[in-house]
Amino acid sequence: MTRASAPPNLLQLQKADTASARVAALRTLKNELIGHDQRKEHYIVAGIVPLLAQQLASQWPGPTGESSDGLAPARTDQNSDELEVYLQTIYVVGSLAQGGPTFLAPIFASDILPNLLATLSSPDCPPSFRLPILRLLNTIADRIPLLSQDQGPQDTRLADLVFASEPIGAIRRIIAQDYANHGSQACIELAAALIGKLCTEEAHKTTLAENGVLDALSIKVASFVVAQGYVLPGAENYVQEPGALGQMPPPAPESARLAPILRAVTVIIEQSKWRAGHFLSSPGLVTVFPKQDPGFAASDIKRGPWGGTYLSGSAVPRNSGTNPVDMLLPSVPLANTRSPGSSDFPPLIGSISPQHGRHSQSRTSPSFPIQPAAEDDENSVIPWLLCLVRSESGMLRLMAARLVTALFRLGLAKKHRVPMFSYLLVPILLRMLDKDFELMDEPVSFGDGLITPTQRLKEEAPAVLANLVMDDQELQRHAVEGNALKRLSQLLKETYNPVPECQRPMWFSEGDSTPQINESTSPECRIGPPGYSPSLCHVMRYRENILKALAALVPFKDEYRKSLCEYGVVPYIIDSLKPRPRDAPIDPTSMPKNSAADGNPTPTLLAACGAARMLTRSVSVLRTSLIDGGVAQPLFTLLKHPDLDVQIAATAAICNLALDFSPMKEAIITSNIIPILCENAHSPNIKLRIESLWALKHVVYNSGNDIKMRVVDALSPTWLHQVMTQDPVNALARRGQDDEMDQSTEIAMGRANSAGEQVDILNPVEDTNDSAGDTKMDDGTPSSKVTLDKFFPDARRQRKLVLHGNLEQSTQSRQDDIAVQEQTFDLIRNIICGTGAAEMIDYLFDKIGQDAMLDALADNLRPRSIPLPPHRDPSSRAIQVPREILVAVTAVLVHIAAGTPRHRQVLMSHGDLLWSLKSYFDHPSRDVRVSCVWLVINLIYEEDTTDFEGCRERAIKLKSLGIGERLSSLAEDPDLDIKERTKTAVHLLNKFG
Repeated sequence: MTRASAPPNLLQLQKADTASARVAALRTLKNELIGHDQRKEHYIVAGIVPLLAQQLASQWPGPTGESSDGLAPARTDQNSDELEVYLQTIYVVGSLAQGGPTFLAPIFASDILPNLLATLSSPDCPPSFRLPILRLLNTIADRIPLLSQDQGPQDTRLADLVFASEPIGAIRRIIAQDYANHGSQACIELAAALIGKLCTEEAHKTTLAENGVLDALSIKVASFVVAQGYVLPGAENYVQEPGALGQMPPPAPESARLAPILRAVTVIIEQSKWRAGHFLSSPGLVTVFPKQDPGFAASDIKRGPWGGTYLSGSAVPRNSGTNPVDMLLPSVPLANTRSPGSSDFPPLIGSISPQHGRHSQSRTSPSFPIQPAAEDDENSVIPWLLCLVRSESGMLRLMAARLVTALFRLGLAKKHRVPMFSYLLVPILLRMLDKDFELMDEPVSFGDGLITPTQRLKEEAPAVLANLVMDDQELQRHAVEGNALKRLSQLLKETYNPVPECQRPMWFSEGDSTPQINESTSPECRIGPPGYSPSLCHVMRYRENILKALAALVPFKDEYRKSLCEYGVVPYIIDSLKPRPRDAPIDPTSMPKNSAADGNPTPTLLAACGAARMLTRSVSVLRTSLIDGGVAQPLFTLLKHPDLDVQIAATAAICNLALDFSPMKEAIITSNIIPILCENAHSPNIKLRIESLWALKHVVYNSGNDIKMRVVDALSPTWLHQVMTQDPVNALARRGQDDEMDQSTEIAMGRANSAGEQVDILNPVEDTNDSAGDTKMDDGTPSSKVTLDKFFPDARRQRKLVLHGNLEQSTQSRQDDIAVQEQTFDLIRNIICGTGAAEMIDYLFDKIGQDAMLDALADNLRPRSIPLPPHRDPSSRAIQVPREILVAVTAVLVHIAAGTPRHRQVLMSHGDLLWSLKSYFDHPSRDVRVSCVWLVINLIYEEDTTDFEGCRERAIKLKSLGIGERLSSLAEDPDLDIKERTKTAVHLLNKFG
């Protein structure tokens, strides 16, 4: 290997034969490299990185034992010079990393990071090592986003190393330690900050939760609750209860920062109700925020002869159910709309709400629940976070808002919080969008040094606002009335202002002495690409979050979408759909200048697709601003993007362009998009499959038969039949049985939810009532000092978290499988409706096979049963056909029956179709019931006099099957449409029968 001549200081380090000599050489190297990127490049090419990795590997001998708290003091058998060699080596590596993304490639190619993490994971790692190692890891984590802002996948190399089993244990121990001094405080905050920067993958989030890091973070949160004086009154009486810490956690020092802790908690629990519930039931929060009970007097609680308890008629709760922390929040006006049956007065104790009357307790057992209702069962973390949002400032305020928003989105906050969010949270987030907003008291030293704290806050605030107002029209209204659309529109335009260039070409004092790198040079001695400037990456993230906020504000109101057009933001959204050119050289002279021609990275493309999709919901906007701006072509281009998520987002937006009223539907057909959609419908990625089928469903509606035939042929009749005959419910049941064979607990068909109740994974229901059992633990609580490792991880809570994660994954898999089949049936329905429907029915019968197609439809109507394991139940268990499948299949049958008399006769002659269908006339879904009635009408509808005998035969057969009795049960259906259609069906049956 040919290498440039080594600098003298590097040769001095290579020749040093004593620890003191190596310390001197490393210090000289450190001083020479700081602030000199050209020297760093020269030293890397000369081979400094392998030499540094060698120093780290040789100077750390390994573990000798672990202290009681998991964090041992410095070793006494280690020479101080040897420790200093290791420390100075870390400093030199940190200096290289400070140079930017150019110098990360050789670091990743070496063993430096594994060696550092092995040292950090060692039980006897000296405290003097932890802080510089964590600082180095954070420095690298800050610069990883600068590496790739184009189509490449997200770089998770550092995250994969940090979130391995042993480093996670070290991070947990670091976070769990007490705030003993400034060094431990800095380590805690840096470890939490590292999680906030690196934890983006679902697997990493799950691993952190299952390995006790989330519990460790919760104890730190509890320390701040203690320090701020928000502990619930009387909480000290519950510290010895199962699930608590045994004593109050020590208060956090005044100089400690809560924002990194809240960010780490948020990134772990976001988009997972089970992880969020795990956090709320953690020992730290249970200790400071014990669950409040009504506090009835002992004399008010009576025990009946049946063994249950009930309340006396004069029972009055001592605790009204109001959270004490709520008393610190200002009162806000109630929402304008109230649910039916709502009253200005609270319900009487023990009264039963009308909506739960059908499932209420029998009169023969007059027991009343002592625990409050699920709506009142809200953790005190919610009002505490709102108090932080009101009283704090800067990044802590934003992180509190982000965490409370995440909990609200997961359904863990009261529904009546919406007015409080509208009046307290939305205005604060909007204030952060102002141009003149500046952070005055945020310490710059805690930032990444790449952008200012104010820029970081402004960058993240739109994303929090987007998550808050998503799917809630009341919050959207308050944000729009607060001028959010105008502010965000202006900010989006400003993101296209030229970015000032901060990078300068490297200068060398000895002329053009840039080291030449040969192809044979090892990766450790080869610098990487320069990456992108921090300011450009900041603008891209800012643009991405602004687009998310705009999309979240306009999904329901057409007037909001029109306002966006009036603000002139549509051309900028369309420009945001343009990807960054592939294989474009990245160097200081060709750095993107942030123009529309420079394109956008993948996250911005995803956000822009979401904004475009929301705008395409408006017919007027679609026919004016979007078609004038040329939104179709960028979306068509993104269908071929190498990133699957971009393909999915673009296809979802094209679904609205393909609607029948859209002027761009013809462009989809003429631009040869149909073959791409058909190809993507076969994708292994199930999300892309669903969106592609959805778009095709819209394309074929009211299109000519030639287009419909092209779609059928491109999808393949064999593939259509395969999807029609698949059974996602039985497939899930088989997966559940396999899981049960692998588990010692009953977690296959019935799994325990967070309240300890059995949950049916085949027909899951939303879990809204976590019982007090959530906080119970098998381990005893310590009597004197809080030994934190006893709670990390707690076996019972960890097992529950794993089971809930499996349940969540199984439920999502089932929903995806059902969605694919549902969209396929909807596609077939649209193919056989409209002009030329009879021809298309015959075409499908010919391509798929008449008997095969009808058998597939009948199979999807037939009730299923699955065999359960012998130790569960010797009999088979009946399971319901998903409502979505019933609606889609019956709609296909309705359209076949609307064909020719021959098609109607084909349906009547099938042995199982009508027999299976008659059990759905009383289905809870009105869509299923109305389809059943329409099918009867179409089967006995007389097109002309030549079909009279056929109608009479079909009517007689329908009566013999008992359809007449089924229809009579719908004569008084609460749905007016069903009632009227039933009259028509009964009339036709009586006419011909």
